[in-house]
Amino acid sequence: MAVGGGGHKVAWTVATCALVAGAMTYALAGAHGPLGVSDRSGLVSMVVGLPALVLAVVAALWARPGAYEDEEAAVARLAREVRSVGEATWLQRLGGDLTAIDVTFTFRPYANARAAALPPTPQGQLERVVEDYRALRPRRLVITGEPGAGKTVLAWKLVMELNRTRTEHEPVPVLMALADWDEEEQVGDWIARHLERDYGLSLRSARKVVDARMVLPVLDGLDEMDASDTPANRSRARVALEALARHQDGTEPAPLVLTCRTSRYDALEADADHILDAARIEIDAVTAERAVRFLEQRGAARRPAVWQPLLNELRTAPGGAVSRALSTPWRLTLVATVYERDGDPGELPAAASLGETADLLLRRYVDAAVDSVGDAPRGARAEEVHRRLAVLARALDSADGAQTDLSLRNLSGQLGGRRPRNVLRGLVAACSVASLWLLVISDGLDPATVAVTLAAAVLSPAIVLSERLESRFRTAWYVPPLGSPLWRVGIRLTLNGRGPRRWMLVKCGAVALCWTMLVAPRSVGGLGQWATQAPLAPWLLTGAVVLAIWWLDVAAVGPSGWVRGGVVAMTGTACTLLAVYLSWNEQGNALVAVVSLGALALAGCCQWVEYGICLLLTPGLPLRLARFLDWCVVAGLMRASGVTYQFRHREFQEWLVRHPLPVPASVPAD
Repeated sequence: MAVGGGGHKVAWTVATCALVAGAMTYALAGAHGPLGVSDRSGLVSMVVGLPALVLAVVAALWARPGAYEDEEAAVARLAREVRSVGEATWLQRLGGDLTAIDVTFTFRPYANARAAALPPTPQGQLERVVEDYRALRPRRLVITGEPGAGKTVLAWKLVMELNRTRTEHEPVPVLMALADWDEEEQVGDWIARHLERDYGLSLRSARKVVDARMVLPVLDGLDEMDASDTPANRSRARVALEALARHQDGTEPAPLVLTCRTSRYDALEADADHILDAARIEIDAVTAERAVRFLEQRGAARRPAVWQPLLNELRTAPGGAVSRALSTPWRLTLVATVYERDGDPGELPAAASLGETADLLLRRYVDAAVDSVGDAPRGARAEEVHRRLAVLARALDSADGAQTDLSLRNLSGQLGGRRPRNVLRGLVAACSVASLWLLVISDGLDPATVAVTLAAAVLSPAIVLSERLESRFRTAWYVPPLGSPLWRVGIRLTLNGRGPRRWMLVKCGAVALCWTMLVAPRSVGGLGQWATQAPLAPWLLTGAVVLAIWWLDVAAVGPSGWVRGGVVAMTGTACTLLAVYLSWNEQGNALVAVVSLGALALAGCCQWVEYGICLLLTPGLPLRLARFLDWCVVAGLMRASGVTYQFRHREFQEWLVRHPLPVPASVPAD
């Protein structure tokens, strides 16, 4: 089976196999004394098995689900991924209810000839946004609005409807957050990286789709790329707009959709940095009449008497302070969530300003979420939930451009900088030095132990010290929860697969059969070599798990699936170390072998070990962070977007940065 891309990978594999075979041949030659029949048979099996194991590891590192896909299959899989992610995200965006606010928008034509041709009869409604977009020439659209106006909801609506009605020759719309775009990164490379990270495509498949211009980038949050006080002419947003303006499909401007706050895009436009050949729409404020209609269908539907004072205020003073404070879909959804089952919405008219209204709602937000879902994992109270979320919000705010995507795979960089990685490197170095020291002071070690110890002591530090080599071991295994129907889906996909999938099954079956013959008692026709082969048992079980989930949609598994993948990998590693200790203990080699292989295990599982170190070094976060974040998604405080977490709204994230400690609703705002 090809392991993909590049002669250096093949050379590395061949060199590793040659090193292993040479070490075993040296051992078989009996350089340190004659070996018995049992020892020789065990070493022969290792000579045969270890190169195969190395090839399997290399295949797992460089091959990815879909590495053998053609362009058509990759596009179809991306469309399925976007739809599965979009449906869950849509429900989260609407606060767990499918009742959406029908926002309206108005086209704002540019005063130059380079603007896109507008639809002849614009609809200007959420439900008809697809018709308006399809009528643009070229299909370049900029969505602007005030904070909370529903820009992202409108973008998601466009993504879902375009994906639902697209033909096989049209590009797949994909929503991506602009905050993590490095201005030195090419547009195509950045899109491919997102398809790999957020939707589980292999990098090879992602590049095929991007190069074929089969991705319609829907880019969210241009205003979130910079701090609010960054001048437009020195902003990352300006660089991004320049790159997007050059993004083309053949000789024509490539289609795209962009969202940005009104004030930020006005500043960029005044500095002549806006995108030419694009149409711009401005989302209208929600009128008091629409707000009353929405609240009657949500909170007031459960407790109409309690809601009447607020509804009467909106009806009698459509231009008043309360109406202006609740003129965005986000604020209306927040009001419905906070007061749906508890509290008195009649206290809102007493707020003197828009800021006070927002503070009052956000102070009650976490309490309302905890009350509606139940206590957080390990019985955390609302105050503790607030503190944990504030730690994450401040970490994202301190990152370049105030990021919005929280990725567990990149948690170390977002929370702890390089400190967790340096701790990991120190642990690996300590284990390697200890194994070499034990090798020097120990007597009577057999050649296999010497070879394994030397190889592990050299390879382990090399993995964690080399950025390029370490990245090869940062595998993306996304394992579903126990009992999830995704297991049945994965097994069915594997059994019904073709090509490389069938070959993988045949190879795994052959390896399992050979291993069974090696460990089976002689009385049933086996070789009875369980002592030398026992360490492979946990990895056979781990391989079976990986095989079952290999072809699952990563985005469908969710962002916490990566942590479960680490549990599987590290459990298999720990069982292997235990098996090595038990099988080699009689020969007196157990300590040397376990320490040396322990260093290699730390390096091989570097991404998950670093994640655990990061949690230990970050005060205020629980060790079971993934479980806590999944609860926050259910509670409506966070949302899952592909394989990343995001706060429910940017205003909530920014408010937590300003209020890291809980503030009672009765205390005046700062």
